[in-house]
Amino acid sequence: MTLTSGSNIKGTLYNKGISTPHAATLYYFDNGDIIIETESTTKKMHISYLTISPRVANTQRQIILPDGDMFTTHDNNTVDSMIAKISPQKKNTVQSLLFYLESHVTAIMALIAVSIIVVYIFIQFIFPTIVTHIAFSVPTSTLHLISEKTLEYLDNQFFTQTQLPQTRIYTIKTQFKEFIATIPEKNKYTFTLYFRHSNFIGPNAFALPDGTFIITDDFVKLIQHKHELFTILAHETAHVVYRHGVRNILLNSGLLVIAIAIFGDVVSTTTIGLPLLLIHNGYSREFERQADSFAIDYCKKNHISGKHFVNLYKRLQQKAPVNVPSLLSTHPSDEERLSSFMAIEK
Repeated sequence: MTLTSGSNIKGTLYNKGISTPHAATLYYFDNGDIIIETESTTKKMHISYLTISPRVANTQRQIILPDGDMFTTHDNNTVDSMIAKISPQKKNTVQSLLFYLESHVTAIMALIAVSIIVVYIFIQFIFPTIVTHIAFSVPTSTLHLISEKTLEYLDNQFFTQTQLPQTRIYTIKTQFKEFIATIPEKNKYTFTLYFRHSNFIGPNAFALPDGTFIITDDFVKLIQHKHELFTILAHETAHVVYRHGVRNILLNSGLLVIAIAIFGDVVSTTTIGLPLLLIHNGYSREFERQADSFAIDYCKKNHISGKHFVNLYKRLQQKAPVNVPSLLSTHPSDEERLSSFMAIEK
């Protein structure tokens, strides 16, 4: 056989199951034969029987022999030359591409940029579409269960029994029935209204996924006209109809899973807590805009002035002002919301 020029590789041989290293030299020949020599042993075999590890940066290569012994070397270039010359079928295109990428800073930066763009497109456009499809596939029984457990938690943590006079409760319930009778979705959900008192939450009204409405005593005290109540109920009805609550649950869970998938562990997700918050708030603002749009359409169809929403909203702001930077807010700006309702009369 003809010894190929420059055809030897210096390295270390480890016998199977033994950690003692032996200085060794690997010789390779044009016909594919391989000889590995140490001071006391000589092994001969064909390259087709060897398992050669892929190249990863400058880490040493491992060449596994048929008997389980292992030859290691840092001479990666010569290993690659050996493979290309006498066993090109062992050359892995994918591994070669990966080695090229990890060996060139510009390629790494380009790959990172492409990855960021792909993740952004997925989170911004594809992921919400998937979540929406799943949310509308959730059965009614599950919506009831989610709402029941949510109300149970709120009652244990924040709420006590309403302190409103029975006459006031009766009036609001009557107006609630009047409102429900005016919406097309009245037969699709079992809309119910609960009154609660809370020293922590203050004036608030919200809807649970199955159509359960919660309204606090402080909020009822702000209502001076039934159409003010109607505009808020219309807004909350949109959250039920568009399944915003379920979508929020899925979005929050999904964002956490995506973060873990990208960064590898839960601890690392704390470093991207703010980006996740901004993404989530972006979704929330879109939901609020959709709910406002629903309420505005309701007002137009039922000849209700937008000033009722504006009047109640301003009273609410005086009672519980909130100053949050728009980027961190879960709601659109006050100016945007109020101008949208004021535009109903135009």
